[in-house]
Amino acid sequence: MGAASYKLISHGGSDCILFMFSSLLPNVDTKPQGNHDPISLQPIGNISSSSAHERTPTNAQLPGSNTNPILDSATANVLNSLLSTQKSHKSTKSAWVILCMLMHGSLVLLHLILLALSISGVEHRLVTSENGAWIPPLGASTEAFYALYSTILVYLVQRLTLYRNLIQRQQLTILHDNVNAWSGLGSALQCFWRQSSTTGSLWWITSITTYLGCVFALHVASSSILQLQTFSETTNISATTLSHWPGPNVDMMGLQWHTISAIVPSLGHFTSSLNAGLSGATLYDTVQADGATGNATVEATTFRAECGLVRNSELSYTPRLNANQFGDAVVGPQVSGLEHTLNWPGRLVPPYQDQLSSGPSTAFPGPTIAFLISTSIDIDDSLRSETVQHMNWEYQQVVLSDNPQTPIISTMLDAHYIACNIYVEHQTATVDMETGQLLALSPPPVLSPHSNWKAWTAPKGNNTWDIWSPPGIGQYNHLHEKWLVYPFNSGAAHPVKICMTQSSATCYGISLLELYFMKEIGLEVVFDEQASRPPPPSGPKKVLCGRRQFESSLAKIFASLLWTGAKLGSDAGGFDRTLGNTVVSRQVTKWHLSINSWPLAVALTTSLIMLALSIWMSGGIHRQKNRPPIDSAGVLQIIWLTNRLHVLKDLMNEVDDPREDVLRSAGVLEVDLLQELNS
Repeated sequence: MGAASYKLISHGGSDCILFMFSSLLPNVDTKPQGNHDPISLQPIGNISSSSAHERTPTNAQLPGSNTNPILDSATANVLNSLLSTQKSHKSTKSAWVILCMLMHGSLVLLHLILLALSISGVEHRLVTSENGAWIPPLGASTEAFYALYSTILVYLVQRLTLYRNLIQRQQLTILHDNVNAWSGLGSALQCFWRQSSTTGSLWWITSITTYLGCVFALHVASSSILQLQTFSETTNISATTLSHWPGPNVDMMGLQWHTISAIVPSLGHFTSSLNAGLSGATLYDTVQADGATGNATVEATTFRAECGLVRNSELSYTPRLNANQFGDAVVGPQVSGLEHTLNWPGRLVPPYQDQLSSGPSTAFPGPTIAFLISTSIDIDDSLRSETVQHMNWEYQQVVLSDNPQTPIISTMLDAHYIACNIYVEHQTATVDMETGQLLALSPPPVLSPHSNWKAWTAPKGNNTWDIWSPPGIGQYNHLHEKWLVYPFNSGAAHPVKICMTQSSATCYGISLLELYFMKEIGLEVVFDEQASRPPPPSGPKKVLCGRRQFESSLAKIFASLLWTGAKLGSDAGGFDRTLGNTVVSRQVTKWHLSINSWPLAVALTTSLIMLALSIWMSGGIHRQKNRPPIDSAGVLQIIWLTNRLHVLKDLMNEVDDPREDVLRSAGVLEVDLLQELNS
């Protein structure tokens, strides 16, 4: 029998697939055509029918053989398997390209959508919770998304560029640089640096380096593209208020003024945050709202005093000499509010020079308090003659012998009665919720003008308060309207008394509230340890402060008294505060979604560059009919290629020095791996 070989030759570009079926027939010559001689390839379409008939004998043309249907069936199966494998490889490459382009386009589309949202400002409507719990998850999820997405993009582009490099004819050094550049941005920069000696792959290395640099920039910008930005929003909440103004059922005469008046002088030593509810002569409600910020609108009450000098024709006192300070008091109708003049005997010890003491306030109507002061007052002579009160200050000389009858010296002491009408004004206050301090009053308080002292006039109109001690409840029912006098008359007193003579009838005590009031108006009183009997008054008198300072200091004291009583509570000698409600406007910090312009611009630019580079680096792969036998460029694939390709084996055998520059110089050899593998 004659030997016969069956060959299927397919030529497409540089691809060549050769199948030998000589094992199916005897005496098949398998001698190669020569050492590394190129194989003569002809496309199937160029073979004539006669030539094909001669090269492919049928079973009938095989001498001495019978028809073999089994050979025809096996050949057909091989051909069908080959064709299906080619179609599968082509469809796989097309799917990779489509997926790569689709993911790059989706990334660009995502950034365009974010740009449109940023321009329209729609993202600001996405408001998160008040505690900012979404800030860490948003940043972490954004970075994780971009990191995972970029990893997939790099994997796809790397695979496609590897396919393209393996199926085209180029130098081994260029192939080495193109594959090694995908190891990372550092390797890409290193390969880019080495292109001074190999210019053939400069564009490829530049593209890969740019692509990886865009991935790095995208990863950096991704953490700040979407952020939660804080903003303040005003909300209204209901809150409970505590009033420092006593209710109508509080027994003002039953309060422990001894304790309250002892605390008031020390309030100025506390910080303003501890004095919430008190601002000068104003009492305002405090708000109980934990964590609330902003301002609140509450009720407030301001004390106001109108003071003047009492004429001696309306109130006078004539002492009786050597009668233990008893004298005759005369009260006119303007003071008493009656139609006739009142006369009654009484005991009165005038204050020492440049001092003040509470006067006969019970003789005045309603909320009026009187003081007797022995200073000089800056008034004209006519008003001075109408208001001056001539008092006697008695002085007993020190005993120098055994004679107990020491003479008593009497000195004339001029004094004045000052009466103050106390008014209250109910207002609306704005309070800072963070500090508890008063911000504004509506309507604003009326301040007394900077005018000189004038004569006192009785209160005008109905000056009835709503905090008088109810009749029948207080201890002194007939004096229930004069509770404001008791802190001065019955409050805590200084232990040292001032006496004229050795007789206790000539002594008077000074309350702590009187000492505090004198200090506020510039009358500082200093007690010596044993000076309960000061010398006779002499020398020039101090001039009393202006009327406005006197009135504001007194109004401040009354506000401090009620504030202290409310703070003490009923269990400690004060009164219980009443509860109320108010609406608190507070500034709430919230977070809304914000798209940062600069990181978004960087992300959009890099995604467009990545899309363009991916199109260029993977171009033409889907048109290739054949698939390279390897799908990566690892160490195992290199060993496999070197074992299969004689040209690589011979090339490496000629290189003795494995340094990078020596290997790169030896690799300047153009080779078509796909053709070499299929030859």
